[in-house]
Amino acid sequence: MMLRPLLISLLLVFTLFATAVQGQLELLGHLSYAPNTLAGCWHYVDSLGNEYALVGSSRGLSIVEVTDPTKPVERFFVPGPTNNWREVKTWQGFAYVGSEANNSGITIVDLRRLPDTIAWRVWFGPGTDTLVRRSHTVACEDGHLYIFGGTQQGTVICDLSDPWNPAVRSITNAPYVHDGYLRNDTLWASEIYLGRFSVFDVSDKTSPKLLATQPTPGAFNHNSWLSDDSRYLFTTDERWNAPLASFDVSDLDNIRLLDTYYPSVRPTQEVHNVRVIGGFLVNPSYGGQLTIVDAHQPDNLIEVAHALLGNSLVWDASPYLPSGNIIATARNEGLFVFRPTYQRAAYLEGRVTDAATGQPLGRVKVVVEGTANADVTRPDGTFKTGAGQPGLYSVVFGKIGYESQTLANVELKRGQTTWVEVALKRF
Repeated sequence: MMLRPLLISLLLVFTLFATAVQGQLELLGHLSYAPNTLAGCWHYVDSLGNEYALVGSSRGLSIVEVTDPTKPVERFFVPGPTNNWREVKTWQGFAYVGSEANNSGITIVDLRRLPDTIAWRVWFGPGTDTLVRRSHTVACEDGHLYIFGGTQQGTVICDLSDPWNPAVRSITNAPYVHDGYLRNDTLWASEIYLGRFSVFDVSDKTSPKLLATQPTPGAFNHNSWLSDDSRYLFTTDERWNAPLASFDVSDLDNIRLLDTYYPSVRPTQEVHNVRVIGGFLVNPSYGGQLTIVDAHQPDNLIEVAHALLGNSLVWDASPYLPSGNIIATARNEGLFVFRPTYQRAAYLEGRVTDAATGQPLGRVKVVVEGTANADVTRPDGTFKTGAGQPGLYSVVFGKIGYESQTLANVELKRGQTTWVEVALKRF
């Protein structure tokens, strides 16, 4: 699909009449925090099966029970220094909360006695050190806490054998790491100011080793997330008019950009964080947007659902509760709970040639009318696009110097690929 900025004005034409909620995102519940603002969120389930949203607010960590998603209720609140940034992740019954507020440290919250009570402390490093006065984001994986973009600009790796007292194993001061994703002793680091992601072997926690680097399309990599099979990496760039991107990372010596995606309703407002669940991407985004993208074909990303939560940044979302409900935090509008239905897109692929010569035509615009989906043909004349919902569509093909052509009543089927071939005539 490879959408490029030149298509944005075209996409806007087809999204003027978009509804507030489309596809399969059913709003179940909402909790306002006004006048306080929200940042990151994560999920937790207690020993009784009760579900919680762990919400980073501007005043601290809010622990909200969402077992009944229609009635979110704040059960506990852990105060912290006032700050617009607050992120949280969990490991074996403990939450680790970071903030960019100076001297905020890492707040460690023992959640194991929910629903009855919690305990918490603020940790700044070993002993009486102030090694970690602040942070931008945190991650927990395989018994370790990773702290990014704080007092130490790179990454601090801590052993959580004693989850109440993390033990620092290594410190990387540079380059600055904005966020990181961990799997199988590999760190995918978003080096936002260098406009790239980097890949590190962290099997030796005391000495991470750089394996590869890769620029991202918007040159301001905010976060990333791996596909379940670890073959594909999905990245976001926190820059106006920058796309979410998919990369083939199966060979770190030959990382390849596969496709890019812009939200359909407000395409210039970028995806902030990408979360992967199965073959789908859940995307909290700027402009009040929450979207779901079918990524089963990583080289043809198709939006299948979207909701508008307001106008402020939808900072974060977690689709990982056992109920399947999605929790999402909008900076000004509060906490939202959605019931998603994950349904496959309908794909359209094909080839465009010159009618007189039979040679492939590159740079042909291909637009699926009535959707925000479009593509530009590659040098070999091929394209990949589709629709979020099955049905009959008109597909328009256009290139300067050629007569445009419209294919009417092209049937697109859910989870299937329709192939078409088109020959364009010169004026």
